[in-house]
Amino acid sequence: MKDFRQFLRSTYSLKRRNTIRIGDDIGKRPRLLIITRRNSRSFTNIEQITRMAGSLGYNVVTAEPNISTSLWSVAQTVNSCNVLMRIHGAGLTNMVFLPDNAILIQIVPFGSLDGLAREDFAKPAIDMNLRYLEYKIKEKESSLINKYQLDHRIIKDPLSVHKQGWHATGSTYLDKQNVKLDVRRFRTTLLKALELLHK
Repeated sequence: MKDFRQFLRSTYSLKRRNTIRIGDDIGKRPRLLIITRRNSRSFTNIEQITRMAGSLGYNVVTAEPNISTSLWSVAQTVNSCNVLMRIHGAGLTNMVFLPDNAILIQIVPFGSLDGLAREDFAKPAIDMNLRYLEYKIKEKESSLINKYQLDHRIIKDPLSVHKQGWHATGSTYLDKQNVKLDVRRFRTTLLKALELLHK
């Protein structure tokens, strides 16, 4: 995987091999890239998240790559950042363009998706010499609570939905869920990322 990342750096002329280390790069604010989506698995309070991250000292960049976005442009943007965050999904594969020792933050949607999330992105991130953090949302942060009562099995017992197979699981917890991050609770994750950037 490290050889593949080196190949990508060369192919896309990526300038940064290593992320900043706070303290060594005086005057530089860490860049946080938030990858957004328009439909499912979108952040419904992106402005609040951006303001909170900025108050911690991050230079926040948001991007919503789509099929018409130049991959070269995406690669350059990602490589310029120190922290990348996104709700679980294919957009996290852009981590291949991050500099070494950068931080990937995966937002894990509600629905007992922890194992899937870690298998898809935690292990590959570590293999790529990245630091990995995750934030698991609670029921109150999920748009599903606007559709279902708290005693509905989709909220109360996600594993019963998993037993119906991948189609039921994916359509319920991935295709039909948006996220309103609890910015006070998520603040701890961004502070942990800053702490890692000091090391």
